[in-house]
Amino acid sequence: MAAVVRIDRTALAPIGVPEFELYLDQQADRRLFELVGGYIVMLANPTETHNQIASNILAPSKLAMDKRRCRTYQSDMRVQRTGAATDQDQPRPDVVVRCGPHTGKTYIIDPVVVVEVLSPQTMSIDRGPKLDFYMSLETTRHVVLAYQDQMRVEHYRRTDAGWDLDVLRHPTDVLDLAAVEFKMALDAVYFDLEI
Repeated sequence: MAAVVRIDRTALAPIGVPEFELYLDQQADRRLFELVGGYIVMLANPTETHNQIASNILAPSKLAMDKRRCRTYQSDMRVQRTGAATDQDQPRPDVVVRCGPHTGKTYIIDPVVVVEVLSPQTMSIDRGPKLDFYMSLETTRHVVLAYQDQMRVEHYRRTDAGWDLDVLRHPTDVLDLAAVEFKMALDAVYFDLEI
């Protein structure tokens, strides 16, 4: 998401997913909030640039994933662990791909690819606790962080030895999501944008 309204964490104790769900039940728009490290984060409206980058990644990946019987979601699907009462994370990535059977739930526990579009307001959260959370999930194979103020994508790939980082900066660089057999050139990620 494009911006974050931070909450004074010194005055609050962290909460778990069940308490977060109760909080969401009292909100007019559940889509405005996510849970990161036990703290509720309110999201502001994304910029046009943010949405363009997310859509540029979503559209071709969805077509490719549909052929593989995987599902691609944009920003409304939360990710959490297994649903344990002690879980303290339920973030909403900008794009997420999963390849399991349809569950009908409002969250997923088995992402394969997670994409976050960064902005100055969200960078410390997206590159910090949210990145750590996504990488801690056993099913996650790729985490993609796309900057909106410059042509730069950080691609974290799970390997047998841990996580490798590729930094893509040139229009011809290719984002290769090998786990779902999908490739995309950086100029397509930033299509129709002047960065």
